[in-house]
Amino acid sequence: MTTIRKALVSESPHALSRADLGRLSLAQRITAFLDSIPVIPMPGELEGGIDDSWWDVTEQPRIPANQHARLGRLRRTAVDTAITKPGAPFKVVLYATAPAGQDPAPALTLAERYSHERGWHVVGRFVDEAADTPPWTREEWPKALRTLRGGFAQGLVTIDRTAVSPADEPYEKTLHWLLDHFSFVAHVRPYPAVTVCA
Repeated sequence: MTTIRKALVSESPHALSRADLGRLSLAQRITAFLDSIPVIPMPGELEGGIDDSWWDVTEQPRIPANQHARLGRLRRTAVDTAITKPGAPFKVVLYATAPAGQDPAPALTLAERYSHERGWHVVGRFVDEAADTPPWTREEWPKALRTLRGGFAQGLVTIDRTAVSPADEPYEKTLHWLLDHFSFVAHVRPYPAVTVCA
């Protein structure tokens, strides 16, 4: 190893003689000068790396996003990615929930009118009795999803989000399933209603 190389990698860059300095390039001289500056360790700096605890700053929890806005964006993304031929209308199935003894016809009529206003073709109707159970435990819900998965329809139309689930977690799981299967869900009425604080 040359004297210059030894001096550059040694702990003491001042060990270079005047003759050795004359043979160094400008970049090597600057490197030797910068290496000669003593390093002052920051408080809390450890040998293994920098310890940020001396700042006495703890990471703040993330600000929770508006859950309903996030789910709404996810629902719109599913609509945007649903497979369709250019210019061809969507094929949709109507889905409603109605407690025992209650007529689901008004909800299906509204969903059908909503679909026709958008030029979508209704290819099926499904009704379950309970909306307070997770959707995958119902009788007709899996049939509606099989219609989508089989490619016979591209979307579900409901009266509002509660027909799928009033709870956020099952609703979000449903949105992800629809997105993964290039399908979507559309609601006649937005839910929940957005309130504005004065």
